[in-house]
Amino acid sequence: MEVLSGILGTDAINLSTQDSSNDVNHLQIYLEDCKDSKLQMNNNLWNELQQLQEKQTQIQLTLKTAVPPLRDYMERFNTQLAEFTNDLGFIRNKSSELKNMLEYNSTKLSKVSPLVNDLIIPPSVINNILNSKINAAWQENIAFIRDKQEIYAKYKNSNTTVPKDFQLLCQVLQYLRTVILERSRKFIIRSIKKLRSQQPTASQRIQERLLQVKDIFPFIVENNYSLALELRQAYAYTMRWYYREYFARYIRSLTILHFRNIDSQYSLSNSVSNVNASKPASAMFSNYLSHAYIKGGPVTAEAVQEYFQISRRLSILTQEDNIVMVSQIAENNTMSNYIEIGFKNLNLALLDNCSVELQFLKGFFKISDNEDELRGMLEQIFQHTFTKSAEYTRNLIQSTYDIFGVLMCIRISQQLQFESRKRETAVMDEYLNSTLILLWPKFQQLVDFQCESLHKIPISTMLTRSLDSSSQRDLLTTPLELTIQFSKFLTSLLTLAGTHEAVIDERSEPLYNSILRIRNDFETVMTKCSRKTDSPDRMLATNYMYLYNTLEHQNLTLEDQGVPFIVKETESHFKALVEALSKSHDKP
Repeated sequence: MEVLSGILGTDAINLSTQDSSNDVNHLQIYLEDCKDSKLQMNNNLWNELQQLQEKQTQIQLTLKTAVPPLRDYMERFNTQLAEFTNDLGFIRNKSSELKNMLEYNSTKLSKVSPLVNDLIIPPSVINNILNSKINAAWQENIAFIRDKQEIYAKYKNSNTTVPKDFQLLCQVLQYLRTVILERSRKFIIRSIKKLRSQQPTASQRIQERLLQVKDIFPFIVENNYSLALELRQAYAYTMRWYYREYFARYIRSLTILHFRNIDSQYSLSNSVSNVNASKPASAMFSNYLSHAYIKGGPVTAEAVQEYFQISRRLSILTQEDNIVMVSQIAENNTMSNYIEIGFKNLNLALLDNCSVELQFLKGFFKISDNEDELRGMLEQIFQHTFTKSAEYTRNLIQSTYDIFGVLMCIRISQQLQFESRKRETAVMDEYLNSTLILLWPKFQQLVDFQCESLHKIPISTMLTRSLDSSSQRDLLTTPLELTIQFSKFLTSLLTLAGTHEAVIDERSEPLYNSILRIRNDFETVMTKCSRKTDSPDRMLATNYMYLYNTLEHQNLTLEDQGVPFIVKETESHFKALVEALSKSHDKP
C-alpha cells in the first residue's frame, strides 16, 4: 500500500478507510482527482473533454431556441405547398380551357380576318387624308385609296358575303376619294397662282414642289379626266404668260448690252484704201435696240483689219461652260460686245427653259404616251416667247454688216439645234430652223456686200499703197496689202466653216458657195491688178503663194480636230494656181 501510495501520490490507507467508512461517489471523486495536475499524465484529454462539454451545451441551447421555429416554418410551408398544388391544378384546367377557346376563335378568325383586312379603313388614314400637309408622304394615301377601290370593286362584283355596313364603307371610301381630288385640285391651283403673285417666284421651285407629289395628277386623271385637262390647260396658260413676261424682261436687259457697231466701213475695200468708206448705210438699229450700239465716227483701216481676225471671238463656240448671262449682269455690263453674245444668251436661255419645261410636263402633267400632246402643250407655252425672240434676232441683224457675227449666230443656232435634238425638244428645233431662215439670207447679203466692195477697190490706189508700204520693193515678190487682208478674211470664214458639231455635207451649206464666190471675185480683182505689172503670172503666183502658205499653216493647227473639206479644197485650189502660174512664168 505504501508503494502504491508512493506511485499514486496519495494516501491509500486513508482512501480505503474513507471508502469503507463513507458512501461517496467514486466517479466524482475520480474526476476531481483527475483535475489534479499531479495525477494527470496527459492534459490534452481533459481539454478535449471540456470542449465536448461546451459543444454539448451549445447543442442543447440550439435545440431549445432554433428547432421549434424551424419546425413551425416547415409546418407552414407544407400547408402553403398543399395550397399551391391545388392552385396549380386549377390553372392547368383553365389553361386547357383557354387553349380550346383559342383554337375555336382562331378557326373563326381565320375566316373573318381577310374580310376585315380588305374592308377596314383605319381612322389614322382618314385623319391623314383630311388634315395632313400635302407632301411626298401624303401620297401614300393615294396608293391606299387606289388599292381599296380595287378591293371594294372586287367584292361588289363577286358573290362573297359582306358585312351589313359594307355600303356605308363604300360611301366613306367615296368621300375620301372626293377629298383627295379636291385637296389635290386646290394644291395645284395654289401652286399655279404663285407664278402670278406679286412676289416673283421662280418656276423651277414650283415645279420641284409639284414633282414631289407627282402622283396626285394621275389620280385626278383616273377619277376626273375633265378636271385633269382643265388643270393642265390652266398651267399652260399661266406658263405662257410667265415666260412671256420673263423673256420680255430678259430681252430688255440684253438690249442694254453695248454692241460694237459694225457698219459698211468694215469691208475689204476699206482695209486697203486711203480714204474711209462712205457713210454707213445704217449705223444704228431703227427700233428700241438702237441705243445699245456704240456710236462712233469714221473707222480706221487698222480697226477693220483687227475685225477680220476672229480668233478672240471663237471662244463662244468652243467653251464648254454654257452659262446664261443673267439680267443683272447684262444691265450693268459696260464692255463692248458683238451680236453673237446677245444672240447666244437669249437662245441658250430658251433652250434651257424649254428643256426644263418639257421634263416637267413629262414628269407631272403626262396623261398618255402620246408625245404630240406634250409637244403641242410646249408649243402653246413658248409660242409668244419664240415670236418675241425671233423679233429680237431680226432687229439684231437688221442693220449690221458683221458677216462673222451673223455666221457665228448661224453656228450657235446649229449647235443649239444639235443639243435640242439630244434633249428631244422638237419645238425648240423648229424655232431654231426658223431662226436659220432669218440668218442665212442676211449672211448672203453680207457676202454680196463684201464681193461688191472688192470690185470697188481702185486698182491704181491699191498698187500705190502697196509700193509705199513695201518701201518701193518689187510688186512681183511682195504680196499686195489686199492679199494680206483677204487672207485674214478668208481664214476667218474657213475657221468658222469647221465649227459645226454635226457631220454634214459642207457643199450643201450656203457657206460653201459663198466662199467660192468671194474667192472667185478676189481672183478677178487680182487678175486686173496683175495686168498693171510687167509680169502678171509672177505677181499672181506671189500673192497666191502667200494665201497658200497661210492656209497650210491653218491646216496644221486644225489637224487634231480634223480639217474641213472646204479648207482642204481652198488650199488645193491655190496650190494648183501657184503651180500653174509658176510653170507659165518659167517658160521662155
